[in-house]
Amino acid sequence: MGQKLAKAVLAGLVLLHAGLLVWALMGTAELLLGDVPWTPVANPLFPPLMLAGHWLSVLYTSIVFLLGTFYRWPLTPPATVAGYGAMALVCLIETTQFLVHDGRWLAMALEYAAYIAITLFLFGSGTMRDYFGRSAST
Repeated sequence: MGQKLAKAVLAGLVLLHAGLLVWALMGTAELLLGDVPWTPVANPLFPPLMLAGHWLSVLYTSIVFLLGTFYRWPLTPPATVAGYGAMALVCLIETTQFLVHDGRWLAMALEYAAYIAITLFLFGSGTMRDYFGRSAST
């Protein structure tokens, strides 16, 4: 992957994680406050403890990715992947225990595919290794 394309993908990931951060802040506010002046973003099928895990995992991942990218923190890729692991676990529980729609398995598969693709990009791209100050062996 060329350096220009890799930087464009990184810019897209910054936008994605900024959107995730806004979404998670909205969901956390709903969880903590109950009534909010916007259309709720939380799934009403999920109990409060499930929503807490959901929003905390998204908050952690988005904040780590955004701050890590801004500061070029070398541990951004593994710290982000740890967040994706937490989000994947939450997704598994939500999908198997609470969701009932026919597309839930496809949605979970697509979410997992996105985590895998981003992980491969963060660790596999030489441009990303250079950006985060990581050699091929770290």
